[in-house]
Amino acid sequence: MIEYRDEAWPQKKRTLPSGWTPLDPEQGRVQEQENRSGQALLKPPKGTGHKPLFSLKERVLRASKPGKEDFYSFLHKMKNEMNAGLEREDESYFELNAKALIGDPQAVSFFMNEIEKYLRRTPFTGNVPEAYRTAAEALFHEWKGFGPAYRWFTDRAYSESTGLQMIGRQIFYNHQGKFVVYPHEMPSLDRVDQLKRSLLKSDPGKKLNKDNPSVEFKMDDPLWPGRFIRLAIWVSPRVWEGFTTISLRRQVVEFMDLDDQAGTECIPAEAIEMIRALTGTFRNTIIAGAVGSGKTTFANTLVGEQLLGSSSCMGVVMIEKHPESILPYQIKGHRIIPIQAANEELMEVGVESLRHDPNILYMTEMRYNEWEFYLWSGEKGYDGITGTFHTVDSEDIPYQGAFAVSTRIGGSLKGHLISALKSCELVFILESVPDGKKRLARISEVFYEESSNSVFANDLMRWEEEQSAWSYNDKLTEGLMLKMKRKNARAARTLLKELGHLAAQKPMGDPLKESLKSKIVLNE
Repeated sequence: MIEYRDEAWPQKKRTLPSGWTPLDPEQGRVQEQENRSGQALLKPPKGTGHKPLFSLKERVLRASKPGKEDFYSFLHKMKNEMNAGLEREDESYFELNAKALIGDPQAVSFFMNEIEKYLRRTPFTGNVPEAYRTAAEALFHEWKGFGPAYRWFTDRAYSESTGLQMIGRQIFYNHQGKFVVYPHEMPSLDRVDQLKRSLLKSDPGKKLNKDNPSVEFKMDDPLWPGRFIRLAIWVSPRVWEGFTTISLRRQVVEFMDLDDQAGTECIPAEAIEMIRALTGTFRNTIIAGAVGSGKTTFANTLVGEQLLGSSSCMGVVMIEKHPESILPYQIKGHRIIPIQAANEELMEVGVESLRHDPNILYMTEMRYNEWEFYLWSGEKGYDGITGTFHTVDSEDIPYQGAFAVSTRIGGSLKGHLISALKSCELVFILESVPDGKKRLARISEVFYEESSNSVFANDLMRWEEEQSAWSYNDKLTEGLMLKMKRKNARAARTLLKELGHLAAQKPMGDPLKESLKSKIVLNE
């Protein structure tokens, strides 16, 4: 290759008049000097003798009064003028409204086009609110979007944030497991009410008023196609006037198998094969913990492991009031039937679902109504039942299930407790730890002891805070072992082998814990 000295290629040194700036490589335009009012001017420096370059923006704004126009007055005027025109032109206007709110690309593009056309006819010369970068962006999100909270929905910087909450004008978002103050507030309480009304229009079946002061539903997540955001809205008299609360929870985790859970330090790598064998016995299981402890994610893990470990096509009936699980999108090759049912129809729908020959019954969010079907199914002899529940005590799970059913339909609490003891066999307790991580705190067998007429949790695996490590216990009741062997003898043998090995290395002290609530009820 021939090389040339620098002087062989003379270049004309490019000089710029003082007062000019070169092209900005990121923006691809000449940087403009700003006057005190914020109006951009393009002018050459004094003494150059050049005429000013033509600027369409300068020409349009020449007759205006820059910097004095109020943004919200301009927005109000634009809304009045555009709403009338758009409603006359397009019959699907209200449908577009709902789609624009949840970030549908076509709907957003339509309204942004209309806003930009309006701005060309009627330029805005004031200052936009600090939450926004451009006038068009500000007008769209204050008219059709989530206001200053829009970045949580559209900016990848917030893609791992699991929650956003508006309380009155205040906004908070979840950052690494803790709620912190969002950089901006809602501009007014009227804007909060407008957002509430827009959200309700996206689901006409939902009612929110003084007689029904709370509502829950879902919307598509603009940042994660195919996933959703759960919404819960409270209004007066559920909350004080001026404290309308809108809570949003984002589903940010895809399906994780046990190896993935170990990678996040939720479980130790040493226990993967033991837990995998335990899930393969298809015992009736409750995954419990406080809000935000990772219950649903871990429940998906356990049910997913059951499906992935099966050599045949499995049937899953997944019963939900609001979509919680992502298994139907993540795991293929199995008969996963996602069912949505309201409170009043849960029992009927649950019983009907058994006609579809499921191997697994999965209830992603158990409160009161779901427990009735859970206990009924367990008492009828079904196994492979999995549900999630808000509690932190393994030993009290049967009591709480019985209390939920008794509160809803009445009857003997003692009778419901006996039914629960036939239905609840294993309990997994999850907890939140610093830095947004989750931890499996306990795996317990729940059983009834006839001699003491009481209920106990027998911990098989437990996090020991003092040692900062897990301990293990391989002493299971004969009744549970018999059920496991009948369902899957191979998995039962693997479980005993792995659990015995772990218990020898890291033995657990005092694995039993009695449920005083159950004892009181059983001895009445």
